[in-house]
Amino acid sequence: PFFNTMLRILTTRCMTQAVYFASGTLPVEQYYHFGLAAPIYTHFTSPIRRYADLMVHRLLAAAIKADNTTPSMIDKRRTHNICANLNYRHKQAQYAGRASVLLNTHLFFKDKVQDLEGYILSVRRNAIQVLIPKYGLESAVFVNADSPFVFNEDDCSMRSPDVTLRMFDRVVVQLSLNTKDEQHPKLQLKLVQPKVDGFSVDSLLSAPDLPTDAPMNDPKRQMLTAK
Repeated sequence: PFFNTMLRILTTRCMTQAVYFASGTLPVEQYYHFGLAAPIYTHFTSPIRRYADLMVHRLLAAAIKADNTTPSMIDKRRTHNICANLNYRHKQAQYAGRASVLLNTHLFFKDKVQDLEGYILSVRRNAIQVLIPKYGLESAVFVNADSPFVFNEDDCSMRSPDVTLRMFDRVVVQLSLNTKDEQHPKLQLKLVQPKVDGFSVDSLLSAPDLPTDAPMNDPKRQMLTAK
């Protein structure tokens, strides 16, 4: 059911990110907007009125002689510099947004462990990247040299004597927050299903009456861990 979602994720990651630029500063073949599949695109109006929108409004108004223009508005170098600053600020806003999401994700999963359905987005030599639809997040199940898995470069799969993992395969993973480094906590995934001897961990459901999001300090969880 999440195949289309995964395809969109993988496809958009192959695309060059759209940026603002002044027309005439780049070759025409670089005008193409891949995300919208449009040969040329600019802002015209937007409910949030970005500064880029205002620049376009002013230039269009001047072009149709609905408003007066100023020399600075048609200075290509100045427009180029403004576009560069807009791109920089946009990227910084993205970084801030991602940091905020990460902080709140860590707060939510602190002292929790859950078994969750996931789908493999990619397979690398040392990790399996998993999408968890319930929370819309990604993390990796890391594979060390001592694991029974062997990476196959030909089809980008991870093989053990009994199990082969490929892109788009459904898995069950155990999600927790690793706080060994208190300043840099990280989400941690462990494989539950398919069962791979010497690598997979037991499902939380094997402990009677233990909810899958039970806190780490739950006595029942501690008993399960001790086993």
